[in-house]
Amino acid sequence: MFNVKTLRYAVIPACKYDNARHPRSESFANCRRVAPVHAMRADLCGNRGRGRSQRGRKTLIYRIHFENLTQDGCRVAIYMELPSALYVNTDEIAEMRRRGTNMVCSVGETDVELFAEKAGRQNVTTCASISSSFSSLTIPVHQRYRYAHETGGYINVTLPEPKLLLGCRERVRDHRVSKIDLCEPCVSLMIKWREIPYRMSQNREYVWPIPVGDLSLSLFVTCATLLTTIIGAIFIGHAIWSNAGQSHPKED
Repeated sequence: MFNVKTLRYAVIPACKYDNARHPRSESFANCRRVAPVHAMRADLCGNRGRGRSQRGRKTLIYRIHFENLTQDGCRVAIYMELPSALYVNTDEIAEMRRRGTNMVCSVGETDVELFAEKAGRQNVTTCASISSSFSSLTIPVHQRYRYAHETGGYINVTLPEPKLLLGCRERVRDHRVSKIDLCEPCVSLMIKWREIPYRMSQNREYVWPIPVGDLSLSLFVTCATLLTTIIGAIFIGHAIWSNAGQSHPKED
């Protein structure tokens, strides 16, 4: 019998991450600590670090600590069903697996160029071993483009709550085998995975505002693009004509 003591959840823009267990760098300066409840505590960190940030990409970092976990060789997994407005890049997570930096897999939509209105959904799983009852899991998430609207602005997308699963060689009491279909290679790490319930100390949702183009500006953009194209064509034509006028035939 054990309890999930700590689940720390951080949303990090694409930047360098220093210390997973004891974040003391400036990149975690905006971390908000919340009071513990029962067997679980959660820290929600919103970070705007100095690393190289990429618009439309964030890194989800989960830090989990199990209390009274006596079994050795267990694995932990995070399962998340992403909305169509968000996705993980299959090439990116394949490179992460190849380098051994993180084990992430996905099932569902793989076309990263689709707009959110036409894209399907993705199920994402990240898994890792447990060391000293502690584990850190990471998921890189991207936002999809959206079609322009009349007024433009932003559309808020709420990150879904993850499912926490534990896999051990021996039976884990008081927890049933999960029916969630994990993806490869995580599903093969253990024969049986069990979903572990948890509670956040605050029912705080992370909302990601996604920019939407202003459709009312389409005429202006079209005219400006056409004018720029015409001016460029005239400039290129003039350069070709000037060069042709200066060329002379070769003498024998």
